[in-house]
Formats: sequence, structure tokens, C-alpha cells
Amino acid sequence: MMNHTPTIMKKHHLILCLFSLLCISCAQETTQTSADVKEEKPNIILIYADDLGAGILGYNGQTKIKTPNIDQLAKSGKVFTNAYGSNVCSPARASILTGLNNAHAPVHTPGGLQCQLVAGLIDQATFDKKIYRKQNEGHYYIGQMAQKAGYTTSYFGKLGFGYSDTSEMIDSYGFDYHCGLLDAVMCWSFYPPHYFENGKRILLPNNPKVTKRSPTCLLVGEDSMTYSEDIWLEKALTYIDDKKEEPFFMIYATQLPHGPASIAPKDYVYKDQEGWTKQEKVYASMIHKLDQSVGSLVKKLDELGLSENTLIVFTSDNGHEIQSYTTVNPKTIDPNLVYDYKTKTFNQPIVKPKSKPEFWDGHHAGEDIFNGTRGERGMKRYSFQGGIHLPYIAKWPKKIKASTLSDVVITDYDFMPTIAALINGEIKQTDGISYLPSLLDEGEQQRHDYIFFKNTTGAARDVLIQDAWKLVNEMDLEASDYATQKRVYKWGLYDLSNDPYEKNNLASEFPAKVKEMKKLVTEANQPIQLAQ
Repeated sequence: MMNHTPTIMKKHHLILCLFSLLCISCAQETTQTSADVKEEKPNIILIYADDLGAGILGYNGQTKIKTPNIDQLAKSGKVFTNAYGSNVCSPARASILTGLNNAHAPVHTPGGLQCQLVAGLIDQATFDKKIYRKQNEGHYYIGQMAQKAGYTTSYFGKLGFGYSDTSEMIDSYGFDYHCGLLDAVMCWSFYPPHYFENGKRILLPNNPKVTKRSPTCLLVGEDSMTYSEDIWLEKALTYIDDKKEEPFFMIYATQLPHGPASIAPKDYVYKDQEGWTKQEKVYASMIHKLDQSVGSLVKKLDELGLSENTLIVFTSDNGHEIQSYTTVNPKTIDPNLVYDYKTKTFNQPIVKPKSKPEFWDGHHAGEDIFNGTRGERGMKRYSFQGGIHLPYIAKWPKKIKASTLSDVVITDYDFMPTIAALINGEIKQTDGISYLPSLLDEGEQQRHDYIFFKNTTGAARDVLIQDAWKLVNEMDLEASDYATQKRVYKWGLYDLSNDPYEKNNLASEFPAKVKEMKKLVTEANQPIQLAQ
């Protein structure tokens, strides 16, 4: 009788080997499939600075303040040279969140409500009555879109679009996790008395208490106090660690470098700079702090092996705010916009010039040692280029070509349709276009017929840019009266291709062009029916 055991064992081993190979193959196939799925859903981080002028950054020519991490972001990615936002924070943030221009995006609530509530100046019932919850309903938000596309979503820092929001409102915008401040006025201080994490109020007992409508804004805090940027960064880094296995969409809305200038002692890196005022030293240190936060976020992605599958977009809500750290042209200053560290208020009659105050025409006179607007007219609150022309960088290794430029005109309300195109997200309605073809250098890039911003604050209101023509509803300085605060507006027309500093108003020379563009302003201002 023949012994078949060796043969059987050989067959058994062969089957085990084949099974093992099959398992290995399946595992590899599964890994590849997961990678493919992950590849289809890149992580997305929007780093949203507050009042950051393009000229403050090294890659744009800044020499006094070092920004190595942001400069490296620009070197590793693509810089958009014609990026625009609103002239103040709330309308810009509403556009980012909805993909709609300022005439169509939801309306902000008055700021300072959280401060008043904490200070005991209003009760909860009054607070609830003043919050514009109803006005924000019916809109479709970028967080909701990302959630529907399979993303976990988060929001850090200056939450919502303000000027006062609630945690429930941030939930309704589509954010699973949020940590930060809910009041734009509270955001003036980098030493707030508390912050909110998913609706839970977290006290910061060593920070100054709020006793009036606005918080205490310290030029340099104390070691025992908590600087808010440290909280947002720590929470964001932890979030990335926790969500590294699933696609995430994050808005990192830092307060930096919004004024009044303020820094923690440990981050006061420019304190020994000769020839600068203390405010300038503090402001420069704030920019360093912002740059360090950007570097920390990028480093975390690198450490976790997430960089190649993460799109980072870095930009600002509006342009440079010189008055964060200096007065603007002492002969033409609006004292209500300047912060006085002695009286801890924006109401600063002590800085009124001896000469007759006048409304500022937006043209700089060497008052800003950092040249944050790169010489462009105006600043934050103005619809001139200095107030709405933004820094804009996008980085995505192996997807976006490094050290490249794009001159396509883009706006804050283009962000949502661009992300929708990237993640196959649902868009119900938008005033924007997707600039994904320009990001990836693939396909045909749609161009705006025009871009439009509706503003009712500052020295200029509605502004429309079409090709290189810019029509702006600016203050008529001859007809306006600073003493009585009478403001009269007129239409200014500028040719940005030949006059980027908006020195020559061509409205009287090209009345037909003004008439044509005013029709577009009327068109852009038409209300829209919200999609359900």
C-alpha cells in the first residue's frame, strides 16, 4: 500500500501558499483601493488670515519681517496674483462659506453681542433676539457640501462670518467640530476671557475680564495669560492627528494679524529691533507667529505622511490694516479707527491732529514702514486695491506645479465652487467659478465676466472689476464734510493695467464705460431666490 501522506501534505502546503499569495494580493489590492479612494478625497485646509496685506509677506518683497514658512508654501505651490476679497471681514467670510457675492450672501449680525452678554450689559433674551438666525437660514454652506461628499469638517479660530454667531449656527453651516470665538469684536483681543469648543464655553481665568462692549486689548500680555492663537493651533494639530485616517476639510481662521497689535511675551521676537515703535515691533512679532503656525500645520502633515494628499490654500479675508500698529497720514486721520493702548479704546480724541481732520483719500504718504499694501491705494475698509487685493497661495504636492504663478482673476466666492469641482460636491447656486483648471493646469479655465463686491462700510462701497477696468463707488472728498461726518459718494473709473495705484479717475473721460459697468452693478445687486 502506497503512502500518500507526503503528496497530500505537499498539496496542502501548495494550497496554503496559494491562499497566502491570494491574501497578500487581496491585501495589496485592498490597500491600493483605499489609497485610490483617499486619492479621490484629498484633505483640504484653508488657512484664512485676518487683515493680511500681500506686501507683508517675504515672497511679495517684504524685507523687514521674515516669513520663511509662508514663503516656502509659495515656493512649493502656486501664487495667484489677481485674488480679491471684500474690504471687511464679515462679507468676505460669508462669501467663502456660501460661494455667493456680498449682495447674495447671508447678512451679518451686529458685533459685540458676546462681549455685552459676558459683561452683563444685555441678558440672554436680548442676545437671542438680536442674533440674525433667520437671515442665515436657507443658505447652503461649504461645510454642508463637504459633509455630503464624505468629509469630516472642522473650523478653528474666528468662527462663522459674524459679526456675532452662535455654536448652533456653526453647526448649521456644516462643521462637525469647531473651536474658537463667536464674536468678531471679542476677536480684537488675543487674550479673550473664554472660547467655545463645540458649544461648550471654556474659561481662561488668567485673561482679562470683559466689562464693556469691547474686550481689553493688551499690547504685550503676561506669561500667566493664554494667547488665543496657541489654543487654535494646538487644537488643529490634535484634530489632524485624530482624523488622519479619513478625509477632512478644515478652515483655520486665525485672528492674526488683526489689530490692535498684541503678542505674548514668549513670541515677542522683534522686541529689540532698533528704530521701530513698540506697536511695530509687536505687529512684526504677530506676523512671525502667523508664519510659525503655518509651519506647524505643514510639519504635522509631513510627519503623518499626509502632505501629498492635502490641498492647502492660504489667503486673507481682506487687505492690509495699517491702523493695527500706526496712524494713517497724520493730517488726514479718522481717530475713531485707531486704537489707543492708554485708554484701551478705539475712541482716541487725543490723537486728533492740530490741523483740520479730513477724510483720507487712500493714497499713502510713507506712514507704513512695512508697505503692507505694496503701495496700492487704500487698506482694509476701503474698496481700493489695498483693501481687496489679497495674497493667495495653493499647495498640493505632485498636483500643483511648484513655483508657478496664475494671473486668472479669482475671488473669495470662487473657493466653494472650486472645492466642489475637486471633491465632486453638490453646488446649489453660486456667483463664483471653479479655478481648479488653473490649480492643476488641466482643462480650460472659465473666466469671470466681472467680479463684484457690495460694501457699506469704510470709504468706498460697491466695486466691480471687468477685465482691467475697475468701477468703484468712492467717497467724493470735495462734497463730503468730516466735521459733520457727511459722506457723499461718486463713481470712480480706473484702468488697473496702466494705473494699478488708482491715481487717475477716468470716469469723466469714459462716460459710456461708466454707464455700461453701472448696469452690471445693478445686475449684480439683484436678489436671488435661494435654492432649497
